[in-house]
Amino acid sequence: MARQRHVRSIAATFALVVLAIAPLALADRSAKKPKKAAKPAASASASASSDTNAAPPTSASAAPAPEPAPEPAPAPSEKPKPDDTKTDAAAEGEAAASGDATNTEETAGKKYYFVGLRYRGTIIPQFLVNLFVDQGGTFYSNTIGAEIDMRKDHQSMIPWIAYTSYGFGDTLFHQKGQPDTDNNYTVVNSGLGAIYLGLDELWSTPIADHLDFEYGFGVGIGVVFGSLKNDWVFLNTPGPLVDNQGRHYTECATTNDAMSCQPSAHQNAQVAKVGGYTEPNWFSGGSIPVVFPHIAVPQLSLRYKPVKQVEARLSAGFSITGFFFGLSVDYGLEKTDEKETPRKTSHTTRLHDTL
Repeated sequence: MARQRHVRSIAATFALVVLAIAPLALADRSAKKPKKAAKPAASASASASSDTNAAPPTSASAAPAPEPAPEPAPAPSEKPKPDDTKTDAAAEGEAAASGDATNTEETAGKKYYFVGLRYRGTIIPQFLVNLFVDQGGTFYSNTIGAEIDMRKDHQSMIPWIAYTSYGFGDTLFHQKGQPDTDNNYTVVNSGLGAIYLGLDELWSTPIADHLDFEYGFGVGIGVVFGSLKNDWVFLNTPGPLVDNQGRHYTECATTNDAMSCQPSAHQNAQVAKVGGYTEPNWFSGGSIPVVFPHIAVPQLSLRYKPVKQVEARLSAGFSITGFFFGLSVDYGLEKTDEKETPRKTSHTTRLHDTL
């Protein structure tokens, strides 16, 4: 009897355990079923051998799993986009630095303008002076001015304005064709100057990269102003003025200094040229010109243009006042095309990248 009660107690305990475990087992089984459906269906023989008591698979579980979608083809390599953070000013700077400014080739039919300064030095050698008077010496004059170069098809038309100084110190002259006596000598000191308006016409031929040979002529007209001192002299051993034979002369301060200081000693003298006498100009009945021409033929130059905006000329030639050489430097007013190109390229590239 006691044994039966013991067996019943064990059976009751087992039944309680089964009742407690059954919900958990059922819940676990229901949770595992979707996972089995997601896996590829096993073969019939494998299914039968593994679990003969398993329920037949549903239509959803028996259907084959969908194949994975094909991976997208790799996109073609894109060209690097330009740096959009660069400003147009930076692009222009890069274009200027790329060497375009050194392309100085001139377009046929196009006019180029330059403005700048010029300097000329003119040498009047003594042999030219002696065509009019004896003694004298070699003189040098300075000219400085401004110019505009209007250039087209290898031809330059250059209007200019300039100031020329004709000054020199005390110089002894002898009247040409007269006896070698002290009454035919004078001492001259110049403070003359002139302002000229002129025009140079030059044609050029390229001889090297950035270098042209130019040839042509120049003409102009000048207004003369200033003073020219012209005094008689007398022979005086300690005098400061010396002729080409080594004889010394002194400037006449008054008509009483010597016979050669008196008007009677000079042919056709109307006034006494003593004590710092100044020659009058044409308006006052004198011999000093008021206007004076400028004629330069030939005029030769080497024109050097290293970049679009700069040109320089080294010139030489002959004018009615002597042999000259010169140097000019001009700045070009030409508008370069580099400012337009970078913007167009940048915008086009950005539009292409957007599309």
